[in-house]
Order: sequence, then structure tokens, then C-alpha cells
Amino acid sequence: MEEQLTEIPLPIIKIPLPTPFPVGDINSYLITADPMTIIDPGSHYQPSEEQLDKSLERLGVNISDIKRIIITHGHPDHYGAAGRIQKETGAEIFVRDEEYKRLAPDRDYINNMRKSLHTMGLPEEVLGTSAFSSGNIPFTHPIEKVCQYTGECSLDFSGLKLQLLHMPGHSGGHTCLYWEEKGVLLSGDALLPEISAIPSIEYDLGMKNLRVRSLSDIFSSMEKIERINPYLCLPGHGDPVLDPGVLAKTRIEFHKNRLDQIYDIVPRGSENAVSPYRLSRVYYPNVKGFNKFLAVIEVVSHLDYLADEGRIEEFMDEHGVSQFSRQL
Repeated sequence: MEEQLTEIPLPIIKIPLPTPFPVGDINSYLITADPMTIIDPGSHYQPSEEQLDKSLERLGVNISDIKRIIITHGHPDHYGAAGRIQKETGAEIFVRDEEYKRLAPDRDYINNMRKSLHTMGLPEEVLGTSAFSSGNIPFTHPIEKVCQYTGECSLDFSGLKLQLLHMPGHSGGHTCLYWEEKGVLLSGDALLPEISAIPSIEYDLGMKNLRVRSLSDIFSSMEKIERINPYLCLPGHGDPVLDPGVLAKTRIEFHKNRLDQIYDIVPRGSENAVSPYRLSRVYYPNVKGFNKFLAVIEVVSHLDYLADEGRIEEFMDEHGVSQFSRQL
């Protein structure tokens, strides 16, 4: 059921939408100020699209009233329905330039992502559960046209302005929207009330192991939220958060504790070095299916951070797979 956010007067309505994923509902947000805008309209999933249509009808909103669609990041539960809305309404779709490649992955992007995933030692049966095993992104409508932006710009509405803040970590081009006048942060998945969002996997051809340092990005984004210290956070999943700056600080501490835990299971001696995938099976021994893929992404982001700090060592084996160990 859509929810009028009444903590402070806001022209923002939360519309929870079901997803086919274990994370559960996603929060879509309708900004009723002109031009009417929807943030993260959910996935190409019949229960979700039906719920969105019913919610708009209850609100007295015709889908043709929507003029803009903002995608916080390129994960299907957040943007999959955007192409359908654009096709029906002609609405503009806004996404950060760094994130566009996720919406329309070309062959180079897919090949580079597979190279990056290969360095983690993923067996083929686990790699095959990822979207990078093909060019097809499930639960998404095709998107015809996108308005890309870069840097930290803003969008104007009647009576308010939303800053588009780059908050990478969960995704390389993740955007949060900030209404500075009211201290309201629409955080997407950068900051969630119940869980710490999983770090992203992004390729970096300039790194020997081909991986972006996503945990460092998460720390930087959480520190940014601490600095701006919003009054209220409207997240991509779950309930609104008061004192988001405090929650952001706890997320940093969470990952610092996880760094210590993962450090403790890294074997001593280069002759005993192991791949990120093997370590993920130690840290998460009971996960199955697609969660094996998520587990290795979580673990490798922490391993890269530990290696950059000099706490552990890494070498690339003859197969191009990262191997990690502690000094004797």
C-alpha cells in the first residue's frame, strides 16, 4: 500500500512494490511536484507492475502524468519497469553515466565483467547464475532512450530542488537524491535500515586483478552521508530512517568488523594461498545457488581492501585467479 510520508510535509509518496527476489519489496517514490517524477519504478514482474498501476489509480494519478523517471542504480528490482513506462508515456529516464552500461550491457562490458569474475575463482556453475553469463538482463523492459548525467548536479521541481549525489559502493554509478532544504535523503540501496547492501562488482582494467575497490567506495559514501547529516532517509527497501548519519557510521563499523573476521580465515603462507571463491565457502559455508555468487562478491571486496592495506598478500596464479595469504 502506498504511504504518504507524514513525518514532515513532503510531496513524496512511497509505493512499495513486490519483487521476485529474496530482498522483498522495493520502495518506489512518486514525487507529486511538477514535473511528476517516479524514482525506481520496480521490476518487469507482473505483481509489481500491477501493484504500481493500482497504486497510481488510488492516488488519482494517470500513468501519462509521469514526466520523469530517475533510476538510482542499475539493478533490475529498481529499474526493470522503466522501459514500459517510457514507452507508454514518453517520460524521460535519468541515470548516471557510470551506471548506463548496466542498463544496456554491450559485448565489451559483458566480456570485461566475465574477466573480472574469473579472477575470483568462480566455478562455471556459479558464474552461470550471474547476469554476465549472457547479455540478457532478466525482469527488465528494454529502454529506448536515456538522459545521462555526470558529477553532482540537480533536478528542479516546482517548490524544490533535488541534488543528484554520487554514492558508489553498492553500484559504481549509484545515485542518492538529496533535498537539502528539508534534510531528506532518498538513498536507493546505498543506505538501508535493516541490512548493509552488498558491495558491487565492477571491472577496472587498470588494476592487476581487474576489480574496482567497491568497499572503499562504500566507506566514502557512508562518510559523505555522515557529513551531510540528513534529517530523514527514505531507503530503497524498508522503513524510513531517522538519524541516517548515525546509521551510516554503524555501517562503516560493520564492514570494519567483517574485515577482521575475513582476515582471520585467510591462511598463512603463500603456499597455502586460496582464491576468493574458496574463502567465501569458508566464511559462508551454508549458502546455495545464486547466494554463492553474492557471497564471493562480499568476500572479495574485503580481501581487496585488506590487500591494499598490506595486511594480506595477493598473487595471480597461472590461471589468472587471485590467491590470498597472510605472512608467516
